[in-house]
Amino acid sequence: MQYANVPRNIAAVISRYPSLLHDLQTVYGAEDLYNLLEVFAVDAHNQQAIAKREERAWRR
Repeated sequence: MQYANVPRNIAAVISRYPSLLHDLQTVYGAEDLYNLLEVFAVDAHNQQAIAKREERAWRR
């Protein structure tokens, strides 16, 4: 889903944690935004890996 008036990177963070919008505007910078995106991506990858491993274990 794309947001018409919000850059994709910012939307990815604030759609997950809306309370971060104010902090992104006042406290954090662009590097922090990209660090958050990296954390989200790694967490999603790890969750997929765990789910696949559990599915394989269940099939045995």
